[in-house]
Parts: sequence; structure tokens; C-alpha cells
Amino acid sequence: MIGSPWLAVLCGVLTGAASGGLSRLAVRRVLNSSHLVFFSVYAGGLFLRFLLLAAGVFFLRHENYIIIAAFAASLIIVQTAFEAFPLKNGIKRNS
Repeated sequence: MIGSPWLAVLCGVLTGAASGGLSRLAVRRVLNSSHLVFFSVYAGGLFLRFLLLAAGVFFLRHENYIIIAAFAASLIIVQTAFEAFPLKNGIKRNS
């Protein structure tokens, strides 16, 4: 399926960017909602990203370990990069 670690990194980056971007878009849409709605969307995003990682590792189970590790590491790093920068259009507070 995937023949080299560099291709696994590329696939992990693309998959991580897609899932991280969609998760960030979903959180941005409910940022000004109630706490229950916000945290349910946030927890759902975390759960779906974990399922995506598990599915990727499952489909690569017959590959070498270096390919699985490269895919998983790049997927996690790119997904985390989308969470590292705060959203700008939140509630304005006087602090």
C-alpha cells in the first residue's frame, strides 16, 4: 500500500490537516454557544480524531513498523498544530 516512510509522512500530513481543519471549523462554529454544546463538539472531535488514527494504523497493519510510526507521528503532529493556535473570534471579555 505505502512503500516508503516519506510517503507515509505525506499521507499522515494530508490526513492530519484535513481532520484538524474540520475539527477546528466545527469548534469555531460553536465557540459562542453554551458550554454543553461547545464541550460536546470538542469531545466529539477528539473522539473522531482518535478513531481516524486507529483506522489508519489498522489499514497499515501489514506494513513495516517505521511506516506506521511515520504515519502516526505526522498525523498527530499536524492535528496538534491546528489546536496550538487560539481561535480569534471568541467571546469578548473585560479582563
